[in-house]
Amino acid sequence: MKATGVFLLLSLALCCYQGNAEMDGAAGEGTEAACGNYDIRKGCTKIFDPVCGTDNVLYGNECLLCFQNLQRKTNVRIKNRGMCQNPSPRSDSAQN
Repeated sequence: MKATGVFLLLSLALCCYQGNAEMDGAAGEGTEAACGNYDIRKGCTKIFDPVCGTDNVLYGNECLLCFQNLQRKTNVRIKNRGMCQNPSPRSDSAQN
């Protein structure tokens, strides 16, 4: 029983730190968002599943990052899933 618990905790820790090894900043770093999974014309859900973009902006979910890329004609990628370590001072609709 203890071995199973330790294994589960280690698995969870590995999942949480999976995306944190990328360098800060550059849009060429990080993981490409799976924008093809969303119909952005219909809008994004309001489910909070935060992703930190390579621009150090916190997006409420991956769909919102894709939406902002489409609107701004940028290529911000996913730096890591979850909160940003050093968030950008920019606070706009990307955080809604």
